[in-house]
Amino acid sequence: MVFAGSPDEIADRVLHLHGLLGHTRQILQMDVGGMPQRDFLRAIELLGTKALPQIRGELAKP
Repeated sequence: MVFAGSPDEIADRVLHLHGLLGHTRQILQMDVGGMPQRDFLRAIELLGTKALPQIRGELAKP
């Protein structure tokens, strides 16, 4: 499974899969060799500061 796109697109993909599978954990693996370190670190930052809060917010709704 590939997760690529903006933080909103990543959050939407995870939420869609949660709706289908009902999973409570998502493990992501990133290829460090194929991108500059600054881009890799920025991707991690965006996952933690943009995508994750959006996912948690949606899952917290009744």
